[in-house]
Amino acid sequence: MDQNNSAENPTSALSPEMRMAEENYLQKKRVRNRIIGLSVGLLLVIVGSVGPIAGTAKNEIPEPGLQELFNTVLYHVKNDYVEEVPSQDLMFGAIKGMLGALDDPHTRFMTPEEFNELQVETRGNFGGLGIEISMRDNILTVVTPIDDTPAMRVGLKPGDKIVEINKKSTRDLSLPDAVKQLRGAPGSSVNVSILREGEDEILYFDIVREIIRIQVVTSTYLNNNKIGYVRLKQFSQTSPQEMAKVLQEFVDKKVTGIILDMRWNPGGLLDAAHRISNFFVKEGVIVSTRGRKPELDRVFNANPRNLIVPGNIKVIILANEGSASASEIVTGALKDHKRAKFIGIKTFGKGSVQNVIPLNYQTAIALTIQKYYTPSNVSIHKKGIEPDIEVKPPEFTKDDRRYYKNIREKKLIQNFVKADTKYTPATIESFKKLVEENGYPLSTFALKRTLKEEIDRNETRPIVDLEFDNQLQRAIEELKKG
Repeated sequence: MDQNNSAENPTSALSPEMRMAEENYLQKKRVRNRIIGLSVGLLLVIVGSVGPIAGTAKNEIPEPGLQELFNTVLYHVKNDYVEEVPSQDLMFGAIKGMLGALDDPHTRFMTPEEFNELQVETRGNFGGLGIEISMRDNILTVVTPIDDTPAMRVGLKPGDKIVEINKKSTRDLSLPDAVKQLRGAPGSSVNVSILREGEDEILYFDIVREIIRIQVVTSTYLNNNKIGYVRLKQFSQTSPQEMAKVLQEFVDKKVTGIILDMRWNPGGLLDAAHRISNFFVKEGVIVSTRGRKPELDRVFNANPRNLIVPGNIKVIILANEGSASASEIVTGALKDHKRAKFIGIKTFGKGSVQNVIPLNYQTAIALTIQKYYTPSNVSIHKKGIEPDIEVKPPEFTKDDRRYYKNIREKKLIQNFVKADTKYTPATIESFKKLVEENGYPLSTFALKRTLKEEIDRNETRPIVDLEFDNQLQRAIEELKKG
């Protein structure tokens, strides 16, 4: 009987002291279980409430206390975590987390490998796609494809979100790691999966890498040599000299108007932007930079001696969502000084200054230290510059995009252009017949654009395209008004 009772109620056979000890143990276990459940619940609440929590007031913990807290966490991870983790991985991760808390895609820590990659990129001796990328809302995003590069030719656009590289998610991929995966040997290919605004499905692009060589400045004459057209693709060390030469030639030829095309220009050197703006603006502020330290603030003014284009020559700027950084400095300066009219669509909105600081052990940080301000004291960062005249480029319809994808995949356009390399009415009609016979009835605009771009891809590409470039057409119309 006693044994049966003991089996039903084990505590009945225990001494009062032991029963009390067991009750304490069970009580602690219940508390621990509640804590575990509470932790899970808290996790769900936190994950679902990141926005509001980020905006709450922070507890003011003194810095020594914060340092002690960090060291304590580090101690427990190193000694108690389920697996051993190298100290360097922990510290590099902590540094990246610190900079990630700034919510600034342009501020980042570089490991020795990543710092070396940056220097390789600066030298330019690598195979790439010709694309400027950034992190926006923690998503790998295209800033701009560079003109006449693989990325531009396949149809990548500013704002495209790269969700996969070679069929692998980019969700937890850092910007340096993404650059590393997109870069590779010239002639090799990479597959990128794109989420594009307005598209219901993921877009897939196979892009062949090549050595990116950019002719920074190209120019020509339009409207019976009355208009000078100059395209500026980057702000490099040589850009001011090249631009000065072209602009002086325009002035000597007595043009009545100049079109400065900075579409798809991702930016570059601040000094180059300052000097090129000065070629058009005689006096006053070109741009200013300001940050936390007033002693480092700078104002870049125009020097009358550096003026090249006199005020009687009208100027039109062409820019778009792929125009960033230094492009926006020039656009903002000429627009604020009423020296140029801006035609196109709103610019990208990259108006911050980064300083690359080398650290010990071949590491470095790229740190945002200032923001740009236009002459009217406006920051363009994350805002961009609105055009004086908005002109949106024509777009393919959804059906056109689907047909175009199939036409390229089946190599209809590639094989057709091998036989017919001239863009003529007869060639257009032959191509139309071919695609319609295969079940891909492109619109007239998409048909002609597809054919002309493929022909230009295989020949010397013209500097301007007056048939399809409606923004350039509008610029010419504005200059003709006198």
